[in-house]
Amino acid sequence: MMANRKQSVLFVGLAAALFAASSSPVIAGAHTWVVNEVFSNADGTIQFVEILESAGGSGEIGIGGAFIVSNTRSYDIPSNVASPTTSKTVLFGTPAFCALFNQLPGSPTCDFIFPVAQVPFLSTTADNLRYSPYQGATGLAFTAGQLPTDGVNSRTRTGTTGPNTPKNYAGLGGTVNANPPAPAGVPDGTGGSTPMTASRLDAGGTSISVSWDTATCAAGTPDVQIIFGERSNLPGTPGGAFGVTGSVCGLGTASPILWNGVPDAGDGSGLLWWLVVVKQGAVEGSWGDESVGERTGPGAGGSSGQCGVTSRSLSNVCGH
Repeated sequence: MMANRKQSVLFVGLAAALFAASSSPVIAGAHTWVVNEVFSNADGTIQFVEILESAGGSGEIGIGGAFIVSNTRSYDIPSNVASPTTSKTVLFGTPAFCALFNQLPGSPTCDFIFPVAQVPFLSTTADNLRYSPYQGATGLAFTAGQLPTDGVNSRTRTGTTGPNTPKNYAGLGGTVNANPPAPAGVPDGTGGSTPMTASRLDAGGTSISVSWDTATCAAGTPDVQIIFGERSNLPGTPGGAFGVTGSVCGLGTASPILWNGVPDAGDGSGLLWWLVVVKQGAVEGSWGDESVGERTGPGAGGSSGQCGVTSRSLSNVCGH
């Protein structure tokens, strides 16, 4: 009986060992990815890093826990990808790049977004981008002058430069332009354009519908804002700067727009003037012309200083 019990214990132990071996997780591959393409605009706010499955492996899904590394930054990839991985690409970008990428046909999205605290992720002068720890000490490296920063061209792992071609894991992508045209003016009716009109929607004038020409300068009108002031904000002499008391921001590109809550003039004059102005990022376009030339505001470069605007550009004269 002693021998039989020993044999029974041995059998059970062997079965347990076999069960443990059969239930061990399969370790996913992750070592055939390489940094394939990098891109940056001049100030480093719009950047992407693309990695490529370079060996034709279909099961290289275990990228979660690996890192995208530059000389000064390290991004911990938070999750794996799905099989098959063969020759696919994974796209990492700064928030500004991912917003721009999403505007391409098909509305593609970045696979992973670098945190704001890691912007810029790569240097525009010299850096070495790696998929760590698998790619080794040298990945996609470049020295001063080798990475384009013109907002269109990128650098690849083979050392070539050309128009950027970011592509996400779903296979969607295209070419982004990080230097869109400067903001234009809102067409004032000259040059065959349609003038802006406004109509009061209530007796007190607290709600106004505003329509303008959205076709003439469509390429330069990504967003509009209303800026307004009172009689006391009008310039004292021709060519002087207009003061601004308020604004309505983020009105998009669609016409007409509805302006609710139109305020009364706070200076007691009963006069409220307003303009619709184009905004591109933090840059404002033309305010239009008065008898002595371009109207100007109180902010930097004659801008309004409203809605996050920090400067004004008059290089795009469309609309006026």
